[in-house]
Amino acid sequence: MYRVDNNKIGAYLGKAIAKRFQSDRQFAIAYLRLRDEDPNPAPDEIGKMQNKICQIKKGKKGIQITDLPYFSELLGVSVDDILSGGTFCKPALTRLSNYSIAFSKDPKEWEGYIHRPDKLILNPDEYGKTVIDYALEFNNLGFLKYLMENGYIWFVGDNQEEYWTSFGAGTSIKKRTFMNTDLLDIQMKERDDLRTGMIRLALENKDFELLDGLHAREIPALYKAYCMMHTPLDFKKYHDRDMIKAIAESNGKVLTYFSQEFKVHNSAKIPFTYTFPFLGELLDLVIKKNSKSAAGMLKNALKHNRNVLYSIKKVGESYASGFNENYKKILGLDAMKEQIMSYFHYFKENDTVCFHSAFLTDGGYTGVFSNIIKVSVSSKDEYIKSLIEDVNESYRQIAEYEY
Repeated sequence: MYRVDNNKIGAYLGKAIAKRFQSDRQFAIAYLRLRDEDPNPAPDEIGKMQNKICQIKKGKKGIQITDLPYFSELLGVSVDDILSGGTFCKPALTRLSNYSIAFSKDPKEWEGYIHRPDKLILNPDEYGKTVIDYALEFNNLGFLKYLMENGYIWFVGDNQEEYWTSFGAGTSIKKRTFMNTDLLDIQMKERDDLRTGMIRLALENKDFELLDGLHAREIPALYKAYCMMHTPLDFKKYHDRDMIKAIAESNGKVLTYFSQEFKVHNSAKIPFTYTFPFLGELLDLVIKKNSKSAAGMLKNALKHNRNVLYSIKKVGESYASGFNENYKKILGLDAMKEQIMSYFHYFKENDTVCFHSAFLTDGGYTGVFSNIIKVSVSSKDEYIKSLIEDVNESYRQIAEYEY
């Protein structure tokens, strides 16, 4: 039991406001935005509310019943906390958090949470989870698409120079002052698993537009590829077994999409052709399931491998054509082949290959970089079995290429 004392209430609210807001004016603006659902309250209304808060803090005016829900939500305390002046503490049932907002289906609640002065949305909670983590966990695609469509977050940025650990993911939600550390933007840039989690939601909802926007078939490492590489790219850190399983469980249209070729322009704007970097593993799962899509996917994989093999042969021919006849005689055929092959690299660890013609050709040089596909399982279906053999044979011809 407690007694209502305006002086105690005023003193308690003064401390509570100071903890969460830079000034009474900032609290007044947040109050009016929440109450009136207006992002831009009128200056005279702000002034009136600021004066009202001042009177409440001094104990000269009591808080109104209609104000209590808004004060409770903005300050993260219960109504009993307020009315008792902080002497009777109970948990605030309406208190918003990363966890609760990730359950919400109400855009008004989302907007209010985004614009909270304490910027809870920009930081992990006591369990180390952001609102994005929880929204992915709860499959709240509506909330996540709302954040994306309104430019509050993005999983793929416009600047390829930021395509390192992630695709330049980030947020436009303004941080607090420089004295506060708001982490969401940093976490989105460092965690590509947030993008792949979003891809799994897009797969469940067969949202191809969203899959394209998320660069679902790509990994950031592809943007760092060059045909003159001597060391393999790191694909392991982008391997997401759960996402690959989710793709394997999808319908035929999705499976076809993930087996088709696509182009990526690297940071030097040079285009290279790829398939999904983990297509071999995906094919293993699809074939084990006896999926009707297996044959079409294998044909796409075979087509890609053969295209890569053709490009490699063209590079070798281009390189050889750059040697004049006198140089060939002096160097000798074996030495010439050895020199050509010194620019060919096959990386078994991530099933990629690169080759270039040095600078002997008139156009500077030609080159290729791509991933190649192999299948590690077999099938009792004779047709599927023959396609697997063709895919693996084309892979072998590339891996063991000799000019």
